[in-house]
Amino acid sequence: MKKIYFLIIILLLFKTVHSQPGSSPYPIILVHGINSSDETWNTLISYLQNSWITGSDNRFHAILNARGGDTTSYLEDVIIPVKDINGVTVNQLSNSNLYAINFQNFWNRNASDPRVIIHSDNTPGSNQSSGNESAIYKQGFALKKCIEAVLTASQSDKVILLGHSMGGLAIREYLQRTESGIKVWWVDPSDNTNGHKVAKVVTFGTPHLGSNAGLSGLFNIDPNSEAVRDCRYSFTGVPKAPYLFGNSESVIPSAYYNKDVDCNGSQSDSIKGISNLTSFSSDLPLPDNILYTWITSNYLNLGTDIVVDLNRQWLYESGQPRPLNISDTILTNKRHDLETPDYRTIIRGLDEPDSAARAYKIILNKTYAGFITLQSSGGINDLDFYKINLTAAGNLNVNISGASAGLTEVSLLSIAGNILVTKTISGSGDSISYFVNSGDYLVRVKGLGNQNNNFNSYKFTVQQTLPLPSVITVIPEGFYKTLTNTLNMRDTVRVFLRNILSPFNIIDSANSAIDSLNFSGTFEFQNAPSGTYYLMLKHRNSIETWSKAGGESYLVGQTLTYDFTNFSSQAFGDNLFFNGIKYCIYSGDADQDGFINLSDVLLIYNDASNFITGYEKTDITGDNISDLNDVLIAYNNSTAFVKKITP
Repeated sequence: MKKIYFLIIILLLFKTVHSQPGSSPYPIILVHGINSSDETWNTLISYLQNSWITGSDNRFHAILNARGGDTTSYLEDVIIPVKDINGVTVNQLSNSNLYAINFQNFWNRNASDPRVIIHSDNTPGSNQSSGNESAIYKQGFALKKCIEAVLTASQSDKVILLGHSMGGLAIREYLQRTESGIKVWWVDPSDNTNGHKVAKVVTFGTPHLGSNAGLSGLFNIDPNSEAVRDCRYSFTGVPKAPYLFGNSESVIPSAYYNKDVDCNGSQSDSIKGISNLTSFSSDLPLPDNILYTWITSNYLNLGTDIVVDLNRQWLYESGQPRPLNISDTILTNKRHDLETPDYRTIIRGLDEPDSAARAYKIILNKTYAGFITLQSSGGINDLDFYKINLTAAGNLNVNISGASAGLTEVSLLSIAGNILVTKTISGSGDSISYFVNSGDYLVRVKGLGNQNNNFNSYKFTVQQTLPLPSVITVIPEGFYKTLTNTLNMRDTVRVFLRNILSPFNIIDSANSAIDSLNFSGTFEFQNAPSGTYYLMLKHRNSIETWSKAGGESYLVGQTLTYDFTNFSSQAFGDNLFFNGIKYCIYSGDADQDGFINLSDVLLIYNDASNFITGYEKTDITGDNISDLNDVLIAYNNSTAFVKKITP
């Protein structure tokens, strides 16, 4: 019985380890729609937190209608509080993969101690827009503040933005708005390429091309609010509404609470619209280094989701989604108010990049989670690309798992897209390993979307095993002092790792000073994968010496130790000199031609005749003097016809 209990505990522990959520490469910010709040995402978050880490403080609350009738300026109307009405700290976000911004708020109207009343529909006075029906321009400003807070909390360099309904327009406002050549809302407006800090945009049921639907009865939306004003594509007798398609604020009917679309205190400006015909405005373009997915819905085949017409829920030209080549669409059949809980469609929209050029950045030793899904075109083959930067050489190890997640293959590629190693996944997981140098690499995950009916996530971790220093013991014959069992001096030896098959290519090399007491050096091989190699020694005036026949096993992450001093068989061809105590590599090859002969003897003799001193190749004994002692060692070895012996 005890064995059964023990087995159950082990199984539970195993399940717990593998059911832990991983990380999204970038945190996701959820942006709700008109007359809604962060709570519209609760069903989605509840599902996704099984796969992605959700921090305890992941809601960002903004007040968009603080002053209302006093002013229409966003600088005074938008407040980002630090406490709620009960004095509890808010907007101090924790590390999370999922965040939600909330506009359904009001405040205590105390400018010296502003407190947010969360999920309040109050307004500053009559005929004012509530916070979640305020101008899209103000939403863009608040979203900027949210992105800044998320980047700080998550320590990420980018975010993913997911918007429902008007939330998609808030995202476009953040990305597109430019004034006098400056990106108004970007986190870093000085960086015209990456200052937006966004990796991907997904919208669902968004009125990209406007909606004139009357919604006051069905969804209790204020028909005179700033948000309704900004979401319309036209007014009676006015074919182009200012916010979306550009026009003068003066054309806005007086029924709306105000006409100040750009929220600057003036109600007679000419507004640049973010859309043009069926696509985005060329004057306010969407960035071309972001992936976009426009999720559309055709409820009951009515050509609408009952709020936004189907042909107004996406951006396109000639039937192709825009921006070209970096955007796609997904069609579903949900009613507008049932779109945010549709986690299956949203996960498809969040699909990881399917090209190396758009790969998500990941780091070592962090567990990530992703999904294998059906593609927007309906295709079943899913490719997910991730990019990792390595600052050192070593074994790169990828471990992946995902029961019933549709996994079929995991690969490691060069940054140019060449496959370095790949493996077919036949079970619930597998691993690959490959020796790489420093630089950028791609991890590619393949799968079949039709085998992931339950939308299970896969998890993977990338780790690196770095080379450990090798310890090699060697004694140059002339340097050795038998009486004290020491060397005359520490000197540098270079060791080469060479292939054991002809032509014995050099794979790596390293040099180290040989200690005068223990005769060992520490050699750091940085570019050699695990394998079997010959060790080839080079010293400034010793004969080139190779390790024993068959080579020596070298494993990245383990210490190689090799001692040339114990047995003659440690050198290829037993090419070592035994002095009665230790085996040494032969000394006297002053010209390093692989032979100890008369040319070496003459070279050493000439320096000895000239009383040459210092660190010279003719100093065979290592005492910094070229003299007859050096000549004698070289002469004796020359008469023995000593030469290098190689495989």
